[in-house]
Amino acid sequence: MCGGSPSAPPPPPAVPEAPVAPDTTASGETAADRDRRRRAAASGQDGSTILTSSRGVTEGGTTATKTLLGQ
Repeated sequence: MCGGSPSAPPPPPAVPEAPVAPDTTASGETAADRDRRRRAAASGQDGSTILTSSRGVTEGGTTATKTLLGQ
């Protein structure tokens, strides 16, 4: 019981290689298209949000006029 050195646990298994992403150039996409999408994604302007300033939305919304039912 005395005098023995503690044994270390075995090392973890090796991490497998990450899969390689498929090449998108074969789909007919040009370098300009890839660059445009990359820049839009980097700036956060993907068109799905309403851009506002510190003053809020300055234009009026697109709304319909109210009508009574049956008329």
